[in-house]
Order: sequence, then C-alpha cells, then structure tokens
Amino acid sequence: MGQSKNPSENLQRSAEALAPALSVVIPTYREGAYLESCIRAVRGMHLSPGSLEIIVSDAESPDGTQEIAHRLADRLVVCPERGIAVGRNAGAAAARGSILLFVDADTALEAEFGSRCIRAFEDPSLVAFTGVPKPGGGSWFARFVYHGTYVLVRVFHSVGIELFPGICVAYRTEAFRAVGGFREDLGISEDIDLSRRIARLGRCLIDRHAHATVSTRRLESHALSVVLFHILNDIRYLVTGKSARSYPKSEETTTWSDIWKSFR
Repeated sequence: MGQSKNPSENLQRSAEALAPALSVVIPTYREGAYLESCIRAVRGMHLSPGSLEIIVSDAESPDGTQEIAHRLADRLVVCPERGIAVGRNAGAAAARGSILLFVDADTALEAEFGSRCIRAFEDPSLVAFTGVPKPGGGSWFARFVYHGTYVLVRVFHSVGIELFPGICVAYRTEAFRAVGGFREDLGISEDIDLSRRIARLGRCLIDRHAHATVSTRRLESHALSVVLFHILNDIRYLVTGKSARSYPKSEETTTWSDIWKSFR
C-alpha cells in the first residue's frame, strides 16, 4: 500500500495518526482550588504516550484558574460567556481526539478510567460512556445523594433511558458533533439532554469499574434546596424540554433563595 498521490490526503492521514485518542475537556469558572488536583489525576491515568490531551475551557476566571491551566494543561480555551454547556462546547471545538471525555474540575479520575474508556470505544457502535464517581467526604446526606443519583442512572439505563450526568462522561467525537453538542440554552440538565439525544445514534455504556472521586461542595450548604432544584429542573426538562437558564456556583450562594433565582 503506497501513499496517496493527493498531498492533502497524506497530510490529513498524518494529522489523524498524530491526534490523541482521548481529549479531556475541563470546563471552569473560579476553579483555582480544585483544578490542579483534577489535572494531575488525569495526567496520572495509565495511558500510552501521545494518547491524551487536556483542554481547560475557562469563562474568564479571576482567581488564578487560567494560570494553573497554562502550567498544567495542553491547551486553554477562554470563553467570555459563562455556562457549563458553553464551556464544554468550546473545549470540544478545540479537541483533536476521537473521544471527548468531559470532567468537572472538582472531580479526580482514578488511574484506569481513561484506558477503560478508550477500550470501550473500540466497539464502533458505542457513542457514550460513563463511570461511577464516588463522593469524597462530605455529610452522610451528601454521600447518599451522590450514591442515589448513580443508582437511578443505572436503573434508567437498564430500561433504555440514558440520563448520564456530566461529572465524568465521554462521547465519540463524531457522534457529539453530529448532534450539535450540548444545548447552550439549558443552564442545567444539559448533560442528560445530550445523553438522550446521542443515544439515538448508538450504544451507551456505564462501566461500574471506571471510578472517580467527586467533591460534595455543592451540598455543603443549603443541601435540600440544591437537591430539590436539580430534581424539579430534571422533571421540568423531561416534561417540557426546558430548564433553568443558569445554575449558581456554590461559592456564589449565600441563602437558599439564591439557588432559585433562575428558576422561571
């Protein structure tokens, strides 16, 4: 088999050969306290050289997040507009890998997560993959909420309804772009929306041996309001296709009513 006589085809093949298998996209806004641990955990995964790139997509954080990204990530994408869907989409647009792995900045992937993800996508019918994050510390209620969430995710998955949270979820890049990525008009529930839409293109997998540790900071104050806000928004999305316009960061929430300001 010789090279193509078309130089542009040869260049394209060379670029594809050099592209990483896995692009990890970390959306951030004021995540300076968590980002370094997140990136170091990603770097610590057991992967072959050249198979990984790390992209931080930051919404102009004022707290040093970008400095950490410059130092530890492969690429920093700056988004003037805030929003988790906006940040994830911007990072995905800059990615070169055939698999997009979205990881929240307060989440630490365990060493085998990446390799299990790449092996799973060797099945050409697979379009979505997630593991099972476990809560790192926190109150009994916070731990119960996270464990309970992933029990429900597995129950729905068993009957063919895909509601994958965005904490640590991977998509085949081709399928992700075919469905238009995350809906940027959804301030919350954008993750389960994408998993439902992309499931129409192929198989989705929950790997119970792909582990991660996630912070319970969002449930450290006003926990009941946070949980109710998520539940009601998810129900609203499933019934109407709409959700709240935005979701406040825990660091910006001082009273329980702050959580509900965007629920209109």
